[in-house]
Amino acid sequence: MRKKWRIPQVMAVPANWQGSPEHFYHFHLGYFMPLVLWQHRKRISDFSVRDCGPMNSWFDLLAPGTQITIIPPGVMLERYLSHRQERVVFRSWDDPTRFHRSSLSRYRNTILDRTHVTQQTETSRPVITVLDRRSPASFYSSDRTETPGGGSEWRSIPNVSSIAEALSAVGTVSVVDTATLTPAEQVDLLARTDLLVAQHGAGLSNMVWMAPRSSVIEILPPLPPTIDAIFRNLAAACRLGYGQIAQEREHAAVDPEPVLQVAKALMTGPGTHIPTPTGSWPIRMVRQMPRRL
Repeated sequence: MRKKWRIPQVMAVPANWQGSPEHFYHFHLGYFMPLVLWQHRKRISDFSVRDCGPMNSWFDLLAPGTQITIIPPGVMLERYLSHRQERVVFRSWDDPTRFHRSSLSRYRNTILDRTHVTQQTETSRPVITVLDRRSPASFYSSDRTETPGGGSEWRSIPNVSSIAEALSAVGTVSVVDTATLTPAEQVDLLARTDLLVAQHGAGLSNMVWMAPRSSVIEILPPLPPTIDAIFRNLAAACRLGYGQIAQEREHAAVDPEPVLQVAKALMTGPGTHIPTPTGSWPIRMVRQMPRRL
């Protein structure tokens, strides 16, 4: 699928909102999603992309027959500035004030078709996925990364197993670190999930694979404005139920009982806890306008 050191016709350039495409949230929604939608619309199968380190495996979910050239960030910058190559620039698709419902739905359906995932299977108990943030890959401590660190170095829940045990009263619970799964495994897992529970972090962006009327609980430590609304706004755009549990600090333990109570409320009334996006009404209307590619 991949070739190196050619100059294809088009170069796909990420222009992320406040982050690097080497990290999952910014890669997933700020680079890969618009890339999938752009390729589907333009029917282009030969182009170059930026090297995104551990995220490169996601390029395998592009359209069958795609030929991509993965180029280092410096090479992409040189080609961009020198106009040596035609390019398309994806600007701020990861901006949490600009999530577009129709685009997210088209993206989800396209990838579910490619991974042969259809809908949630009927089970006797709700499927609950609890995300655990573990140590980041060695790439993020090397001199190759743009933004060192991640995972449990940035935020963690030390008693995540206690939360999972409490939630087992209302569903079948699995505790996973999605960073250890292949892209196809992540898509499959979340497409079958009825309730996703996770601390604020990139793994929550996997909620895009969940079926409408599923639900999400975000465990939220203190964060600056706008950053704190990322996943509330994403849940609103995906039409998912949403609940929030405050965490005292980035690495503080979390009382399982409030998490269980919010989970019960969300699962009792699926579709009734869809949040309202942050911002004033006219701005929210603008956010629903089609994104340009």
